[in-house]
Amino acid sequence: MKITRIFRFILPFLMISAMVPASTSCLNEYLDKAPDSDLTEEEVFSKYENFKSFLYAVYDGSNTKIRAYHPLTFAFNNKKFTFEGLTDMYDMARLTDSQSIKQGNGQAAIWIVGENTADSKNKNKEAAKVTYAWRIIRICNIAIEKIDMLQDATEQQKLDLLAQAYFIRAYINFEIFRLYGAVPYVDKVLGPDDEWDLPAPSEYDFCLRCAEDFQTAADIFEQAGLMRRDPASGNGHLNAPDQDKPNGAAAYAMKARVLLYAASPLNNPGQDEASWRTAAEANWKAIEVALANGFQLLSASDYMKNFYGNSYSNEQLWGFPAATNQQFKNSLFQAFVGYCFSKDKYSSAQCPTQNFIDKFETLDGFALNTQADRDIATAAGSYNEQDPFKNRDPRFDLTIIYNQKDLSAGGFKDPASLYVNEDGSIPANSLRTKPEGASDGVTETFYYECKRIGGPYSNNTQSVTLTDPIIRLAELYLNYAEAAFMATGSANGTVGAATMTSLEALNTVRQRIGMPGVREEYTLDPDVYLSRIKNERAIELCSEGYHYYCDIRRWKDAPEIGRSKLYGMRPTKLEEPYDHEMYPTGFKYERFELPANRQIAWKNDGMYYIQFNTNILQKMKNYTPKMAW
Repeated sequence: MKITRIFRFILPFLMISAMVPASTSCLNEYLDKAPDSDLTEEEVFSKYENFKSFLYAVYDGSNTKIRAYHPLTFAFNNKKFTFEGLTDMYDMARLTDSQSIKQGNGQAAIWIVGENTADSKNKNKEAAKVTYAWRIIRICNIAIEKIDMLQDATEQQKLDLLAQAYFIRAYINFEIFRLYGAVPYVDKVLGPDDEWDLPAPSEYDFCLRCAEDFQTAADIFEQAGLMRRDPASGNGHLNAPDQDKPNGAAAYAMKARVLLYAASPLNNPGQDEASWRTAAEANWKAIEVALANGFQLLSASDYMKNFYGNSYSNEQLWGFPAATNQQFKNSLFQAFVGYCFSKDKYSSAQCPTQNFIDKFETLDGFALNTQADRDIATAAGSYNEQDPFKNRDPRFDLTIIYNQKDLSAGGFKDPASLYVNEDGSIPANSLRTKPEGASDGVTETFYYECKRIGGPYSNNTQSVTLTDPIIRLAELYLNYAEAAFMATGSANGTVGAATMTSLEALNTVRQRIGMPGVREEYTLDPDVYLSRIKNERAIELCSEGYHYYCDIRRWKDAPEIGRSKLYGMRPTKLEEPYDHEMYPTGFKYERFELPANRQIAWKNDGMYYIQFNTNILQKMKNYTPKMAW
């Protein structure tokens, strides 16, 4: 039986074929053929190289790749944006369709997030995230079913393929869940006599199904001796041929992340202590597994290796090399690098709002989130609104480009020019100079973000290697800190066999970067302490994946945030004479409300999720759609 006949044989047995119809020719477009061109079904699944080629379409297939879920950036042709750009964290420099979503356009979200693909040949087809998901899950289910046909593989190779299939099935289901909520969890190849139009489980139960698959993957990886793919040190460290594939430590970590989501208010309305305890225990187990296999928090001096300059880091439990020696003008960077650094008119950088800037504490740990917080920090001599970038969390300088920041390492002769003159004009060397003929494309908040790119460069063609940390060890400490606190109600609470309190785990993340432990006064009131956990997650995990977008939803904080105002901070360069004691930097810093077209909105609780398009819902009649925006 030729490979096309194999696909023709398999397709009718799948639920997804009914949800997303595809002809044999269409199948051939997205299921990569095995290396040989004339194969029987037996040969496809009995030979290791052919089986691997079939399964690895989930990584490299033209229309099945897992990297449709790459949280690095979100592509909409030349209108790149990030999910954090849909929150109060960032303002996207270009007013593209992302701003329409940010202000509550549900139809735009349906199309741009789930239906669009930047691949022009597929632009009229059901597209990237949604359709890729069904295809990836289908491949995984087939691989799991056919694994016993594999004959010429070693036991480790066979176990590795099986573990990857379970892992990727869980990962893709969970990524769909993070955006769309629970969907039918298809865990087998459905035959013609099976019911394909399935109801979705509850959000909580869906997470448990994902966790089960991740645990199965972890168990099989452990049998295969693949808790990590490279040596923990020495020759070959971070350089295994299959370094980009998941491993056992990553499976434990992903299970732990899923269980944190399961316990969260959005998915667990009853907020039972047991669910939080389960999440805490899972995250502690994942930490133990990671440490036992040589993963570690990078030192402060190596911290940025988690994001750029190399393909992988030893803090990443699983990551992708996102770009190798790519220039800032490459479309991949359009959501991160501003026009002033790329000279690409399509660049739409993430521009931090003042709301986000205020999340960065002072170097001695004072919160700055509210005016009351800032007044306390000012009274303590720790903060000055007219010298606002001094004495801040070290991650502030690693993440933010702000007025007068030293950019000499990138070849700039002058500090960052992000200010206006007293007459409202901008200086000749301003980093807010717009592309010719454009009305946007530069920061309106007077900040740029640089965590993911390592800093701007003056030649506009700097080549950069990026790595995308899908999950790293720091997150597990933060997950445990949250879950242990929620399970015990105390910053000093521990769960199960854990040897750390919630507070100790939180401080582990802070102290490795040079921050002190959480100030004692913030640990006494449960609500205040929880706010510091949330704040720490926003700072530590910003600009990697879409943690913050999902966090504010699972916490059910999104409605309040979506109804708040977004601010920038305008520096004005002062001319003599002025009060040097009041304005020690020579600039007057003023908070201001961003224009109405750059604000955020929360129309209704339908915005917790993105909806599926009508043509998909018509094929899922037993699925209860989410509320429309």
